[in-house]
Amino acid sequence: MKIHGCFLAALIQAALLTIASPAARAQEPTTDGYVTRKEYEELKAQMLAMKKELEALKKEKGEVSKQESLESHAVADVQKQVAPKQQNAESQTAGDMHKEVTAEAAPSLAELEASLLGTTKFLLAGWAEAMYEQRNGQVSTFSASFNPIFLWELTPRILFDGRLEIEPSGGGTNVNLVNAQISYLLNDYIAFGVGQFFSPSNVFVERFEPQWINKLPDRPLGVYHGVLPNISVGAQVRGGFPIGPTRADYAFYVSNGPTLSTFDARTAGTLDFNSYTDNNDDKAIGGRVGFLPIPGVEVGYGFETSKPGFQGTTFADLRALVQSVDLEMTRDSDLLKGRINLDAQYAWSKVDHAVYDPDGSLGFGPLPLTAKRDGGYAEIAYRPTKLDVDFLRNLEMIFRWDHLSRAPSGLGDPEEDRWTLGLDYWLSPSTVIKAAYEWDKPKGERNKNALFFQTAMGF
Repeated sequence: MKIHGCFLAALIQAALLTIASPAARAQEPTTDGYVTRKEYEELKAQMLAMKKELEALKKEKGEVSKQESLESHAVADVQKQVAPKQQNAESQTAGDMHKEVTAEAAPSLAELEASLLGTTKFLLAGWAEAMYEQRNGQVSTFSASFNPIFLWELTPRILFDGRLEIEPSGGGTNVNLVNAQISYLLNDYIAFGVGQFFSPSNVFVERFEPQWINKLPDRPLGVYHGVLPNISVGAQVRGGFPIGPTRADYAFYVSNGPTLSTFDARTAGTLDFNSYTDNNDDKAIGGRVGFLPIPGVEVGYGFETSKPGFQGTTFADLRALVQSVDLEMTRDSDLLKGRINLDAQYAWSKVDHAVYDPDGSLGFGPLPLTAKRDGGYAEIAYRPTKLDVDFLRNLEMIFRWDHLSRAPSGLGDPEEDRWTLGLDYWLSPSTVIKAAYEWDKPKGERNKNALFFQTAMGF
């Protein structure tokens, strides 16, 4: 219709120009002052032709308008015919049609239902590692492991995370469940979790254990040898919140408690955190509170209290308390042309006074003692991230000191101090090649110095 309108306007303009042109010429001086018969007949023929074209255009325009009107009436009739069918929801066919139309017309409702009833968002992460270890007094060996991490989002508020540890052992393969937890995000500051989770008071296990994050091939003594819990089975609540320009985070839990060793002279008074089933009705209560005073710096305090003795024995009422402090710092230095990481944690455990093997039936008693143990580590790493040479930027130097006090009975493991020097080369942000040498001298025993080579890849 726009084309027809433009064409009509063009014809009218052409007609006006045609009429005006002879008139203009008529105003010009001529020899006789009159229009000739020939000019008059030509002008008359042009006017008649234009009149016919105008009538044809009007007729065509009328037919188009009539056709549009018929189409409008036809659409209205179809709508009138369809409306009763849509309203007749009792019939099976109309009901199915109504469901399809509703699903297409209201996708926001479907999205709302999906968010309420669940969606499937799955991610497979984890890491793989391979290591060579040569330790004084032991046979050198290669080892490898695969640690898949399964992350599933049922809804934006309901999450699952789980990890397996798969490694060769002897003539077969060991598969261990490391953690499996269901979490519910109440809001931005509170999250609930139930299942088997990393103990919040053990910062190394919770944050640095994956071998592509751990900067050295092995792990510190103090966080794995009965001083701190590693894995807890129970329920926890955790989160964080701002305090002005600073921030605090927290985690509190209730779980199955550790087991107190009472049957062996070497381990008497020690806590076994690897027993994931409880030995009495009392439950462990613990947690950690962290504070971030400035960006890149966090200090924390953790604890766990429990009754580790077996129910129905003379050790049932003994109370154990584990406390720890930790520090994490990351700073970029223009002076040193790189980044410095400092991580440290130290822990103390104590079990109430008791007499072990009181009647001497186990061959080492009576042994009265208040079981105390401590241990921890401090690690500093430097990477020259601000240098211009790619090879040097990918290098990282690490030094770690770790310590473990002797067994509480004095008959088991001696006090042990280790110093480890390592050099890493980063092939990518999550792929690293490590080399390290460890000086390990337990008090009163021969050294257990070790050489390590390891490759680890996170994904």
